[in-house]
Amino acid sequence: MLFDVGRLLHEEFLAVYRAAAADADGWEDEAVTVAHRVGSRLAAAKVPLAQVVVALRSTDRLLTESMLDDDGDARALAAAGTALAAELLSAFCDNDDGLADALLAGHAPDDAAPFYSVVSVRGVLADRAVSAFRKRGPVLRATSGHVLLPFAEAAALPVCRDVCAELGGEVWFCVAERPAARVALARKEVDEIDALAASLGRPPGVYRIDDMLFESAVLQTPEVRDELGKVVAPLLANPVLVETVLALLEADGNRAVAVKKLFIHRSTIDYRLWQVEQLTGLSPVSPRDLAVLGTAIGMSRANALG
Repeated sequence: MLFDVGRLLHEEFLAVYRAAAADADGWEDEAVTVAHRVGSRLAAAKVPLAQVVVALRSTDRLLTESMLDDDGDARALAAAGTALAAELLSAFCDNDDGLADALLAGHAPDDAAPFYSVVSVRGVLADRAVSAFRKRGPVLRATSGHVLLPFAEAAALPVCRDVCAELGGEVWFCVAERPAARVALARKEVDEIDALAASLGRPPGVYRIDDMLFESAVLQTPEVRDELGKVVAPLLANPVLVETVLALLEADGNRAVAVKKLFIHRSTIDYRLWQVEQLTGLSPVSPRDLAVLGTAIGMSRANALG
């Protein structure tokens, strides 16, 4: 298929430049999504990179001049041009021929790295996350939305934390490492960690299995799951008490912090925690019992979703 690259870029990028010129909310995310899609399309069509670069420069000049004539924001337009070009070229050049999907499916080609860290992404567009990872080194993107970093977890964790901090807001990354031939198991692990983090209401951040060993072990033991279900059933009927327990968990057991989060008086949280103990026989002021309650709530939510 023959491409008029300049025309394609003009048609695809016009809305992004308009949004940037007006400084509209969300244009940055739209730029990443559009540029990645177009770059992937051009790469699949095997359009020469030199032709793409020339078309990018021409398109940026024409659209910027057009928007400036309409009093567009010059700084935002320059940022839009840079973001679109960087993401398009990254997507265009990042042709792994389905390596990420092959690894997640359990196949390890001869040219695969020895180890991979699989990262689940929640709370941000996958395109935007991948773009942030690319600034720090090699990254593979799977069609499932998972990100694969070709190095061990010890190296992947600080990279994930840096990216999480850069993206800001409500972003969750879950990380697990495996040898190339066992990457599929890492995907299963990160999906389980993410489900636990979501059901327990864990705050945004980077998680791995070590952060949830107790919860994971409980959920894999049918007898314990059944007993916990019985214990927590009366509590689940009271959403206010559930919210209180989760707030205390997020505050690492600190009642003063939980009170501020819930916007209630100290005596109110004390009364609610007393009610929880009466209903379940577990004291939320005990770190061990609080962990059990949190796991039971997470288990019930995971079951409801499943």
